[in-house]
Amino acid sequence: MFGFLRTAFSTKILRPFTAPHHHQPAAVAEAARGMKVRSSVKLMCDKCSFVHMDLVAGKPVFLEEIVASESAFNGQSVRVTGTLHSYSPALESAVLVEGQSALIVDTKLLGVVKYHVGQTYQFIGVLGPAAAASSGIDDDDMLCARTIWLHARVGRVVDGLDMAVYRRAITELRAASIL
Repeated sequence: MFGFLRTAFSTKILRPFTAPHHHQPAAVAEAARGMKVRSSVKLMCDKCSFVHMDLVAGKPVFLEEIVASESAFNGQSVRVTGTLHSYSPALESAVLVEGQSALIVDTKLLGVVKYHVGQTYQFIGVLGPAAAASSGIDDDDMLCARTIWLHARVGRVVDGLDMAVYRRAITELRAASIL
């Protein structure tokens, strides 16, 4: 009775993705020679415009470190934690604060999510130049965030996280050269 469903699923729905021939695992290294770096996280093939994401683990950093030296973090994959100060659904951007530091987070890649002001969030993404459409963001938020935005690829609520313990743990891991 269920044999028909198994056949239907195996032949139609669960068919494995097949990339173009020059992107098969044996040819990836060779194909990389024909690719140009378009940004710090994407490689695009000149033959077929196939985009490869070079996902790097987000290095835990604190907002004040980013604000203190924006240019040092430009293009890096980072993980930041803070309280949501505001969210603009029209611009798909959020303002994350921690202490006196703030950062604008571009949430376009995260899809439709209901954000709650005052909750603690953690975002992983790449720090890059501010998005062009910044006219809908409050002037106070723009002054806090400066010229660099986090282009988030992962976001999660971390309410209940003791920020003092988290900060101490990250500091100790850095001191032990683990991070």
